[in-house]
Amino acid sequence: MKHKRFFLSAVVSFSLLSINICGIYAAAPPTAKIVFSSWRHRNLDIYLMNPDGSEEERLTHDLARDIGPKWSPTGEHILFASDRDSAPGDWDLYLMDADGSNVRRVFKKEAVRTVPTWSPDGKQIAYNRWEQGKFYIYIAPIDGKKEERIALGSQPVWSPDGTEIAFIEGAPRDPKRISMLDVRTRKHKFFFPQKGPAWIRHPAWSPKGDRLAFAWYNRVELQRDDAHIETIYVLNRVSMETQQIVGEAGGLAVNPVWSPQGDELLYEQFDTNNRVLQIFKVAVNGGHPVRLTNPNFSYFVGDWFDPAFALPVARQPQLATEIWGQLKQ
Repeated sequence: MKHKRFFLSAVVSFSLLSINICGIYAAAPPTAKIVFSSWRHRNLDIYLMNPDGSEEERLTHDLARDIGPKWSPTGEHILFASDRDSAPGDWDLYLMDADGSNVRRVFKKEAVRTVPTWSPDGKQIAYNRWEQGKFYIYIAPIDGKKEERIALGSQPVWSPDGTEIAFIEGAPRDPKRISMLDVRTRKHKFFFPQKGPAWIRHPAWSPKGDRLAFAWYNRVELQRDDAHIETIYVLNRVSMETQQIVGEAGGLAVNPVWSPQGDELLYEQFDTNNRVLQIFKVAVNGGHPVRLTNPNFSYFVGDWFDPAFALPVARQPQLATEIWGQLKQ
Protein backbone atom coordinates (compact mmCIF):
# COMPACT_ATOMS: atom_id res chain seq x y z
CA MET A 1 0.00 0.00 0.00
CA LYS A 2 2.86 2.33 0.87
CA HIS A 3 4.44 1.64 -2.49
CA LYS A 4 1.16 2.50 -4.27
CA ARG A 5 0.81 5.76 -2.38
CA PHE A 6 4.41 6.67 -3.16
CA PHE A 7 3.89 5.84 -6.83
CA LEU A 8 0.72 7.94 -7.08
CA SER A 9 2.41 10.83 -5.25
CA ALA A 10 5.36 10.66 -7.63
CA VAL A 11 3.09 10.66 -10.68
CA VAL A 12 1.12 13.66 -9.44
CA SER A 13 4.32 15.55 -8.54
CA PHE A 14 5.84 14.82 -11.91
CA SER A 15 2.66 15.93 -13.70
CA LEU A 16 2.55 19.21 -11.79
CA LEU A 17 6.24 19.78 -12.41
CA SER A 18 5.77 19.10 -16.11
CA ILE A 19 2.98 21.66 -16.26
CA ASN A 20 5.16 24.22 -14.50
CA ILE A 21 8.11 23.56 -16.78
CA CYS A 22 5.96 23.84 -19.90
CA GLY A 23 4.73 27.15 -18.56
CA ILE A 24 8.22 28.60 -18.34
CA TYR A 25 8.85 28.35 -22.06
CA ALA A 26 8.21 31.59 -23.87
CA ALA A 27 5.88 31.90 -26.84
CA ALA A 28 6.76 33.68 -30.07
CA PRO A 29 4.39 36.34 -31.40
CA PRO A 30 1.71 34.79 -33.65
CA THR A 31 2.03 37.65 -36.16
CA ALA A 32 4.90 39.75 -37.54
CA LYS A 33 6.32 42.26 -35.05
CA ILE A 34 9.02 44.92 -35.04
CA VAL A 35 10.89 45.37 -31.76
CA PHE A 36 12.51 48.75 -31.11
CA SER A 37 13.58 51.23 -28.45
CA SER A 38 12.00 54.61 -27.84
CA TRP A 39 12.88 57.56 -25.65
CA ARG A 40 9.78 58.86 -23.90
CA HIS A 41 8.63 59.65 -20.35
CA ARG A 42 12.29 60.51 -19.63
CA ASN A 43 13.31 56.91 -20.18
CA LEU A 44 14.56 54.55 -22.91
CA ASP A 45 12.45 51.38 -23.11
CA ILE A 46 11.74 48.53 -25.51
CA TYR A 47 8.47 48.32 -27.45
CA LEU A 48 6.73 46.23 -30.09
CA MET A 49 4.71 47.38 -33.09
CA ASN A 50 3.17 45.90 -36.22
CA PRO A 51 5.08 46.26 -39.52
CA ASP A 52 2.80 49.17 -40.44
CA GLY A 53 3.64 51.04 -37.23
CA SER A 54 0.33 50.32 -35.48
CA GLU A 55 -0.42 48.82 -32.04
CA GLU A 56 2.65 49.88 -30.07
CA GLU A 57 3.17 47.81 -26.91
CA ARG A 58 5.68 48.60 -24.17
CA LEU A 59 7.75 45.62 -22.98
CA THR A 60 10.23 47.02 -20.42
CA HIS A 61 9.35 49.22 -17.46
CA ASP A 62 12.69 49.61 -15.72
CA LEU A 63 14.08 53.03 -14.79
CA ALA A 64 17.30 52.12 -16.59
CA ARG A 65 17.93 52.48 -20.33
CA ASP A 66 17.16 49.47 -22.56
CA ILE A 67 18.29 49.43 -26.19
CA GLY A 68 19.33 47.29 -29.17
CA PRO A 69 16.69 44.50 -28.96
CA LYS A 70 17.20 41.45 -31.18
CA TRP A 71 14.74 38.60 -31.74
CA SER A 72 15.94 35.05 -31.17
CA PRO A 73 15.68 32.94 -34.35
CA THR A 74 12.52 31.27 -33.00
CA GLY A 75 10.96 34.53 -31.83
CA GLU A 76 10.58 33.28 -28.26
CA HIS A 77 13.17 35.59 -26.71
CA ILE A 78 14.60 39.09 -27.09
CA LEU A 79 18.24 39.91 -26.40
CA PHE A 80 19.06 43.52 -25.53
CA ALA A 81 21.55 45.87 -23.82
CA SER A 82 20.74 47.70 -20.58
CA ASP A 83 22.46 49.59 -17.78
CA ARG A 84 19.87 48.47 -15.20
CA ASP A 85 22.35 46.77 -12.83
CA SER A 86 25.30 49.11 -13.32
CA ALA A 87 26.27 52.75 -13.37
CA PRO A 88 24.57 54.75 -16.17
CA GLY A 89 26.29 53.96 -19.45
CA ASP A 90 27.84 50.68 -18.25
CA TRP A 91 25.83 48.44 -20.54
CA ASP A 92 25.50 44.69 -20.38
CA LEU A 93 23.38 42.06 -22.13
CA TYR A 94 19.99 40.80 -20.96
CA LEU A 95 17.46 38.27 -22.17
CA MET A 96 13.68 38.39 -21.84
CA ASP A 97 10.70 36.46 -23.14
CA ALA A 98 8.88 37.82 -26.17
CA ASP A 99 6.18 39.38 -23.99
CA GLY A 100 8.71 41.26 -21.85
CA SER A 101 8.59 38.89 -18.89
CA ASN A 102 11.35 36.88 -17.21
CA VAL A 103 14.15 39.43 -17.68
CA ARG A 104 17.55 38.01 -16.73
CA ARG A 105 21.19 38.92 -17.16
CA VAL A 106 23.17 36.78 -19.63
CA PHE A 107 26.57 36.95 -17.90
CA LYS A 108 27.42 36.67 -14.22
CA LYS A 109 30.73 38.51 -14.56
CA GLU A 110 30.26 42.22 -15.24
CA ALA A 111 31.68 43.88 -18.36
CA VAL A 112 30.57 46.53 -20.83
CA ARG A 113 28.79 44.56 -23.57
CA THR A 114 26.58 45.92 -26.36
CA VAL A 115 25.24 45.31 -29.89
CA PRO A 116 24.39 41.60 -29.68
CA THR A 117 23.63 39.30 -32.62
CA TRP A 118 22.30 35.73 -32.56
CA SER A 119 23.79 32.76 -34.35
CA PRO A 120 21.22 31.29 -36.79
CA ASP A 121 20.63 28.25 -34.55
CA GLY A 122 20.04 30.44 -31.48
CA LYS A 123 22.71 28.70 -29.40
CA GLN A 124 25.37 31.44 -29.47
CA ILE A 125 25.66 35.20 -29.57
CA ALA A 126 28.32 37.65 -30.74
CA TYR A 127 28.63 41.18 -29.35
CA ASN A 128 30.83 44.19 -28.62
CA ARG A 129 32.90 44.27 -25.45
CA TRP A 130 34.66 47.48 -24.40
CA GLU A 131 38.13 46.92 -22.97
CA GLN A 132 40.92 49.44 -22.35
CA GLY A 133 39.52 52.03 -24.72
CA LYS A 134 38.78 49.63 -27.59
CA PHE A 135 35.89 47.54 -28.89
CA TYR A 136 36.44 43.80 -29.32
CA ILE A 137 34.17 41.16 -30.82
CA TYR A 138 33.31 38.26 -28.52
CA ILE A 139 31.38 35.00 -28.99
CA ALA A 140 29.58 33.18 -26.18
CA PRO A 141 26.89 30.52 -25.70
CA ILE A 142 23.52 31.98 -24.78
CA ASP A 143 23.87 30.70 -21.21
CA GLY A 144 26.81 33.12 -20.79
CA LYS A 145 29.11 30.53 -19.21
CA LYS A 146 32.09 31.05 -21.52
CA GLU A 147 33.37 34.00 -23.59
CA GLU A 148 35.87 34.02 -26.44
CA ARG A 149 37.47 37.15 -27.89
CA ILE A 150 37.76 36.77 -31.66
CA ALA A 151 38.59 40.14 -33.23
CA LEU A 152 39.28 43.81 -32.71
CA GLY A 153 36.17 45.63 -33.97
CA SER A 154 32.50 46.34 -33.34
CA GLN A 155 28.90 45.83 -34.56
CA PRO A 156 29.02 42.09 -35.36
CA VAL A 157 26.27 40.47 -37.45
CA TRP A 158 26.06 36.70 -37.94
CA SER A 159 25.50 35.44 -41.49
CA PRO A 160 22.26 33.47 -42.09
CA ASP A 161 24.20 30.28 -42.85
CA GLY A 162 26.23 30.62 -39.64
CA THR A 163 29.64 30.48 -41.31
CA GLU A 164 30.66 34.16 -41.12
CA ILE A 165 30.39 37.25 -38.98
CA ALA A 166 30.55 40.64 -40.64
CA PHE A 167 31.76 43.46 -38.41
CA ILE A 168 33.16 46.98 -38.49
CA GLU A 169 36.91 47.39 -38.18
CA GLY A 170 38.45 50.74 -37.25
CA ALA A 171 39.02 52.93 -34.18
CA PRO A 172 35.92 54.68 -32.73
CA ARG A 173 36.61 58.10 -34.34
CA ASP A 174 38.45 56.89 -37.45
CA PRO A 175 37.19 55.78 -40.88
CA LYS A 176 36.01 52.17 -40.91
CA ARG A 177 35.24 49.31 -43.24
CA ILE A 178 33.46 45.98 -43.17
CA SER A 179 35.55 42.93 -42.29
CA MET A 180 34.49 39.30 -42.58
CA LEU A 181 35.35 36.64 -39.99
CA ASP A 182 35.28 32.89 -40.70
CA VAL A 183 33.54 31.41 -37.65
CA ARG A 184 35.25 28.03 -38.01
CA THR A 185 38.87 29.20 -38.47
CA ARG A 186 38.52 32.52 -36.54
CA LYS A 187 40.45 34.23 -39.36
CA HIS A 188 39.19 37.53 -40.74
CA LYS A 189 39.93 39.87 -43.63
CA PHE A 190 38.88 43.26 -44.97
CA PHE A 191 35.79 42.88 -47.13
CA PHE A 192 34.43 46.30 -48.19
CA PRO A 193 35.65 48.64 -49.44
CA GLN A 194 38.77 46.77 -50.47
CA LYS A 195 40.82 49.85 -51.43
CA GLY A 196 40.89 51.42 -47.98
CA PRO A 197 38.87 52.63 -45.00
CA ALA A 198 35.63 54.57 -45.41
CA TRP A 199 32.93 55.95 -43.15
CA ILE A 200 30.81 52.79 -42.91
CA ARG A 201 28.77 51.34 -40.05
CA HIS A 202 25.73 49.20 -39.13
CA PRO A 203 26.15 46.19 -41.47
CA ALA A 204 23.10 43.92 -41.83
CA TRP A 205 22.82 40.61 -43.70
CA SER A 206 19.88 39.97 -45.99
CA PRO A 207 17.88 36.86 -45.01
CA LYS A 208 19.42 34.85 -47.87
CA GLY A 209 22.95 36.08 -47.12
CA ASP A 210 23.47 37.36 -50.66
CA ARG A 211 23.50 41.06 -49.73
CA LEU A 212 24.66 43.39 -46.98
CA ALA A 213 22.93 46.65 -46.10
CA PHE A 214 24.90 49.34 -44.26
CA ALA A 215 25.09 53.05 -43.54
CA TRP A 216 27.70 54.90 -45.64
CA TYR A 217 29.00 58.44 -45.43
CA ASN A 218 30.17 58.41 -49.05
CA ARG A 219 32.02 61.69 -49.60
CA VAL A 220 33.73 60.44 -52.78
CA GLU A 221 30.41 59.82 -54.52
CA LEU A 222 28.95 63.11 -53.30
CA GLN A 223 32.09 64.99 -54.42
CA ARG A 224 31.75 67.47 -51.57
CA ASP A 225 34.36 67.26 -48.84
CA ASP A 226 32.21 69.20 -46.41
CA ALA A 227 29.11 67.06 -46.93
CA HIS A 228 28.03 64.89 -44.04
CA ILE A 229 25.16 62.96 -45.52
CA GLU A 230 25.08 59.38 -44.28
CA THR A 231 22.53 57.12 -45.90
CA ILE A 232 21.64 53.48 -46.64
CA TYR A 233 23.28 51.29 -49.27
CA VAL A 234 23.06 47.61 -50.21
CA LEU A 235 26.09 45.60 -51.35
CA ASN A 236 25.76 42.53 -53.59
CA ARG A 237 27.91 39.80 -52.02
CA VAL A 238 28.99 38.27 -55.34
CA SER A 239 29.34 41.21 -57.74
CA MET A 240 30.39 43.70 -55.00
CA GLU A 241 28.15 46.30 -56.66
CA THR A 242 26.45 48.85 -54.40
CA GLN A 243 22.93 50.24 -54.62
CA GLN A 244 21.85 53.39 -52.84
CA ILE A 245 18.50 52.76 -51.16
CA VAL A 246 17.76 56.06 -49.40
CA GLY A 247 18.43 59.42 -51.05
CA GLU A 248 20.43 62.23 -49.44
CA ALA A 249 17.47 64.63 -49.48
CA GLY A 250 16.03 63.03 -46.36
CA GLY A 251 19.18 63.69 -44.33
CA LEU A 252 21.00 61.35 -41.98
CA ALA A 253 19.81 57.71 -42.39
CA VAL A 254 21.42 54.84 -40.44
CA ASN A 255 20.96 51.40 -38.87
CA PRO A 256 19.27 49.34 -41.63
CA VAL A 257 17.31 46.21 -40.69
CA TRP A 258 15.99 43.71 -43.26
CA SER A 259 12.43 42.46 -43.39
CA PRO A 260 12.19 38.66 -42.93
CA GLN A 261 11.20 38.39 -46.61
CA GLY A 262 14.25 40.40 -47.71
CA ASP A 263 12.22 42.86 -49.79
CA GLU A 264 12.15 45.86 -47.41
CA LEU A 265 14.43 47.71 -45.02
CA LEU A 266 13.80 49.56 -41.79
CA TYR A 267 16.12 52.41 -40.87
CA GLU A 268 16.44 55.42 -38.58
CA GLN A 269 16.34 58.93 -39.99
CA PHE A 270 16.87 62.21 -38.18
CA ASP A 271 13.87 64.56 -38.23
CA THR A 272 15.43 68.02 -38.34
CA ASN A 273 12.13 69.76 -37.57
CA ASN A 274 11.40 67.87 -34.35
CA ARG A 275 15.02 66.99 -33.50
CA VAL A 276 14.21 63.29 -33.06
CA LEU A 277 15.04 59.99 -34.76
CA GLN A 278 12.21 58.29 -36.65
CA ILE A 279 11.82 54.76 -38.03
CA PHE A 280 11.13 54.46 -41.76
CA LYS A 281 10.41 51.52 -44.03
CA VAL A 282 11.38 51.34 -47.71
CA ALA A 283 11.22 48.72 -50.46
CA VAL A 284 14.69 47.59 -51.54
CA ASN A 285 13.78 47.57 -55.24
CA GLY A 286 12.36 51.09 -55.26
CA GLY A 287 9.55 53.08 -53.74
CA HIS A 288 8.96 55.96 -51.40
CA PRO A 289 10.02 55.61 -47.75
CA VAL A 290 7.16 55.36 -45.25
CA ARG A 291 7.47 56.77 -41.74
CA LEU A 292 6.20 54.30 -39.13
CA THR A 293 6.61 56.27 -35.92
CA ASN A 294 5.24 59.23 -33.97
CA PRO A 295 7.28 62.44 -34.50
CA ASN A 296 6.83 63.39 -30.84
CA PHE A 297 9.36 60.77 -29.66
CA SER A 298 12.78 59.41 -30.65
CA TYR A 299 12.93 55.84 -31.95
CA PHE A 300 15.79 53.38 -32.46
CA VAL A 301 15.44 50.39 -34.80
CA GLY A 302 15.73 46.96 -33.24
CA ASP A 303 14.68 43.91 -35.23
CA TRP A 304 11.87 42.46 -37.37
CA PHE A 305 10.27 39.06 -36.68
CA ASP A 306 7.77 37.08 -38.72
CA PRO A 307 6.66 33.59 -37.59
CA ALA A 308 6.32 32.56 -41.24
CA PHE A 309 10.12 32.87 -41.62
CA ALA A 310 11.22 31.83 -38.11
CA LEU A 311 13.45 28.97 -37.06
CA PRO A 312 11.28 26.05 -35.88
CA VAL A 313 11.05 25.94 -32.09
CA ALA A 314 13.54 23.55 -30.46
CA ARG A 315 13.50 23.73 -26.69
CA GLN A 316 16.75 25.01 -25.16
CA PRO A 317 16.95 24.06 -21.47
CA GLN A 318 19.82 26.50 -20.88
CA LEU A 319 17.39 29.39 -21.36
CA ALA A 320 15.34 28.21 -18.37
CA THR A 321 18.15 27.18 -16.00
CA GLU A 322 17.34 29.62 -13.20
CA ILE A 323 13.62 28.79 -13.15
CA TRP A 324 14.37 25.05 -13.20
CA GLY A 325 16.56 25.59 -10.14
CA GLN A 326 13.71 27.40 -8.40
CA LEU A 327 11.30 24.58 -9.19
CA LYS A 328 13.72 22.00 -7.75
CA GLN A 329 13.93 23.95 -4.52
